[in-house]
Amino acid sequence: MFLLDPEIFLWDLAILLMLAFGMIVSILSFRRGKWWIVLGTISLACVLIVAYGSFVEPQTITVSHHTVALPIQDKLRIVVISDFQVGPYKTARFVKRVVQQTNGMYPDLVLLVGDFVNSNTSNVSDLLPLGDLRATLGVFAVLGNHDIGKHLSLLRKPVVSEDRGTEVARFLRELDITVLENEHSFVTLPHGQLAIAGITDVWSENSDVTRALRGILPSTLTILLSHNPDIVLQEESFAADLIVSGHTHGGQIRLPFFGPVRSVPTQLGDAFSQGLFTVETGLRTTQQLAITRGVGESLTRARLLAWPEILVLDVE
Repeated sequence: MFLLDPEIFLWDLAILLMLAFGMIVSILSFRRGKWWIVLGTISLACVLIVAYGSFVEPQTITVSHHTVALPIQDKLRIVVISDFQVGPYKTARFVKRVVQQTNGMYPDLVLLVGDFVNSNTSNVSDLLPLGDLRATLGVFAVLGNHDIGKHLSLLRKPVVSEDRGTEVARFLRELDITVLENEHSFVTLPHGQLAIAGITDVWSENSDVTRALRGILPSTLTILLSHNPDIVLQEESFAADLIVSGHTHGGQIRLPFFGPVRSVPTQLGDAFSQGLFTVETGLRTTQQLAITRGVGESLTRARLLAWPEILVLDVE
């Protein structure tokens, strides 16, 4: 809640001070001359942008649809969700809204690609609504860097905190969600078989895409779950037909014609902050990479032009 959580008190205080300063400047300016009115208008616009980005957009769940062409006879609807990051900004109430919207799209598969908790103080019970997800072929998940206690500070310095991966994975499994840790699972389709593989986060010491894909025949359609899209830089990942990722938050705060204010924390860079991409592997032409903006926030509570996203992939 605003100003009530010690973990984010300074961030919320900064937002409050910005709003107060902007309002004061706006009120005083409109009582003066022409140029002061211009300054007041700019200040008021800044106040509205900060308020919108802090309290409106982060709660506005959007749905993005993409059609994916894969070598398969069966049509599939895949829903990808990432970065719940439950904690001071996101609670069970928000997670429940995401689940309700997801179920309303009648997915065949739901893929949850990491960062379920935000920090050491996050309560995993806020993830309880995920147990209500419904998908005809199942719900699958991998962990993200926040789940294992590895993230970056505002100044991009590595931060290591409590590894909650085991706790999060256990909780998700109790909800009948299949958590993949350098392993894969097979799903039977009317006209064949689908392999769903998942790795531990690439920032961990034991991420192993080779192990995750071992035993899958080249002829088997394969979807690889990786919280961080940088997995495409590893040649071993080329065996997957489709890779689904999150992590970037779509930049979280973006400006028109500029993109992310703060570059996304990947080697791929801002050009791969969100959306569907074809990856040139040299081995196949059908590999695609889907990156969702996710639904939660890290560091500050704000999002701007990077709305929380449920990503829908219709395979045809």
